[in-house]
Amino acid sequence: MHPEAGACAIVAEALGQQEAVEITDDMITLTAWDSLAHMRLMLGIEAALGRSLTADEIASITSVRDVARLLDTAGQGS
Repeated sequence: MHPEAGACAIVAEALGQQEAVEITDDMITLTAWDSLAHMRLMLGIEAALGRSLTADEIASITSVRDVARLLDTAGQGS
C-alpha cells in the first residue's frame, strides 16, 4: 500500500472517522484527534511498522503527512 493511502487509513481507524481522511489533514482539522486518539494512532503506526516508536517520533506526529513520511521511510529501509 502506498504510504499516503496507508497513513490515511491508519489515522481514520485510530480516530474512528466515518468521513474520508485526507493527506492534508492534521490535529487541527480532525477534531477527533485528541490525546486518547493520538495514543491509538501511535499503536496503529507501531503495528504497521512492526516496531515501537521513539519518544521523538511520537511527539513529531501532528499530521497525516507526518504518518505517511514515517511509513515511507520505513518502507525504504526494508
